[in-house]
Amino acid sequence: MKHIITLFVLLSFLVSGQVLAGDVTYRASMNGIECTGCKKSIAKSLGKLKGVKTIRIAKGSGNNHSLTVITDGSSSISKSQAVGALGKNAPHYTIVSWSRSN
Repeated sequence: MKHIITLFVLLSFLVSGQVLAGDVTYRASMNGIECTGCKKSIAKSLGKLKGVKTIRIAKGSGNNHSLTVITDGSSSISKSQAVGALGKNAPHYTIVSWSRSN
């Protein structure tokens, strides 16, 4: 019974939006984000890229923000693809760094 409860807790943790096996996480540093509307615009634009599951934007130091994009691993996303996805907003938002975490 103890093993069933442990398995249930583990599965609940995995299904609750946490990173699953096969998922790929990208981390970036961005400038130009000034408000909640900016965050929504960025999330909407990047959310259109193939395989994107989760987007998190958090305030960093100064004008920097950290961006985390989690995908299902079905395709790779480059910095230039992310900049392209921002479209007409690309001059306003600057992706300073872009890296794949796993």
